[in-house]
Amino acid sequence: MKNENPSLLIQKYINGTASPEEREQLLNWYRSQQPETVEWPSATETEEKQVYDRMLSKIDQHIDASSLPSRPLSKWYYIAAAAAIFMVGSFATVLYLDKAAPEKIQVLTYKNDVKPGGNKAILKLADGSELVLDGATTATFAHQQGLNIARISDGQLAFDKQPEATQTDSGAPKYNTISTPKGGQYRIILPDGTKVWLNAISSIRFPSYFSAGERRVEITGEAYFEVSKNKQMPFRVISGQQALEVLGTKFNINAYTNEPQINTTLAEGSIRLNRINASESSIVKPGEQAQLKTGNSKLGAKIVAADLDEVLAWKNDAFVFNDMPITEIMQQIERWYDVELVYSGAKPDLRFTGIIPRNSNLSTFLKVLEGSGGLKFGIEHKKVFIQSTR
Repeated sequence: MKNENPSLLIQKYINGTASPEEREQLLNWYRSQQPETVEWPSATETEEKQVYDRMLSKIDQHIDASSLPSRPLSKWYYIAAAAAIFMVGSFATVLYLDKAAPEKIQVLTYKNDVKPGGNKAILKLADGSELVLDGATTATFAHQQGLNIARISDGQLAFDKQPEATQTDSGAPKYNTISTPKGGQYRIILPDGTKVWLNAISSIRFPSYFSAGERRVEITGEAYFEVSKNKQMPFRVISGQQALEVLGTKFNINAYTNEPQINTTLAEGSIRLNRINASESSIVKPGEQAQLKTGNSKLGAKIVAADLDEVLAWKNDAFVFNDMPITEIMQQIERWYDVELVYSGAKPDLRFTGIIPRNSNLSTFLKVLEGSGGLKFGIEHKKVFIQSTR
């Protein structure tokens, strides 16, 4: 660089006439960090300051000022360095954009499609053995304390219905658990005839037979119940911090652990629920939803009007959204399509209203959302990329 004229190179750079080789020479000169004073082409003090301020302003926009070398420099050296740094900053910005651009294209591309979830579950018996319940085979495959366990159709498991007031001679009831993975759902008929629908990433723990005047089950995730009537044996559901009791009714519980509250929605009959270890209880009527905050909250349930079509849509093989935040919709997509969500930037603050069949491929679902405006999606393997366009 010693044989070159830095001032001339700086002037060419500022004028936009520097060749790529000259730009590289200027950059190398700056990187050398030799404290030499540079003669600037004729300029007044006002012009000097204007150029200096303009360059520093652009530097602040593109690079961290802390990266500047902290050495005593002459006034013109600052200007020259500023020009070079600005150039570095410009190059860095271009390189960043060049590097970011392919990622953006990648995000907005549907490289593959993802099929919807289906009937998948695992039955864990009391003895610890596990049975995969995928597939449409119908057959009795297990016996437990005098009751048969059988797949009666694709996606539906049934226990023999126990006679009323029946008690086995086999001792205390044994507990089984049915759980669904991401992209799974299943239906179960319990020994008392109660029907249960399990949504994705959900489970139900229940005894081989009900005894002692109580029918008690525990759930995680989301489940819909149609409880068989039995006035002598109340039906109780434990879901996280909530205990619920019914005699015979239809209701839905959404108790995913990553949600801020447990939502219990009543379709028919009546239910009473309370926070575990709390004396205060709430009565829920048909068409209402009880919202119980989780975490450290000690408050009782808040009762609000429910949109039954929206809440029960999953059980009816559909997605129904009525002015629902897009983030909540994406959570449903994540569970049903077994995908990972990747947001580009802040999560979009948008809402969507519409109906989408639950057996739609993921690309169809996302294109419907894109059609509402404000969003772009991409799919790559099991990842869904979400980008706001507003």
